[in-house]
Amino acid sequence: MALRTFLDSGVLLTAWRGELSVLAEVALDIMADGQRAFFTSDNVKLELLPKPTYEKRRVELQFYNEHFRSTVRSEPFSPELGNEALALAQKYGLSAGDALNVAAAIRQGAEEFITSELPGKPIFRVPGIKIISLGSLPAGNEHR
Repeated sequence: MALRTFLDSGVLLTAWRGELSVLAEVALDIMADGQRAFFTSDNVKLELLPKPTYEKRRVELQFYNEHFRSTVRSEPFSPELGNEALALAQKYGLSAGDALNVAAAIRQGAEEFITSELPGKPIFRVPGIKIISLGSLPAGNEHR
């Protein structure tokens, strides 16, 4: 059975940019892991797609869209998502983007939420889903 995984936009950006090669390697390994079922949201798409679309960075868009096509499901914007995100933000001190993304992951039944945020940030307070910092994962397909 595949591990139900939600990647935040920072993980996808890290994989694309490869700025910190070890973190990029970890992100790319996770994305290539055939033992995972990926979930996403319209909010992650909104965070990633507009700028490369506007600037006509086609290869970058292909990279993101390949991930989005591989996802099992994408949580759409909805009043229910908004209400759940607001409740999480108020209870745990989350930013709007983090609240929308983690609420989307929970709504879809994701088991883990991998983020580029560092441990200690408010998102790590949210119960009901395993929040994992990309930087805490080892390189070389040893994530599980």
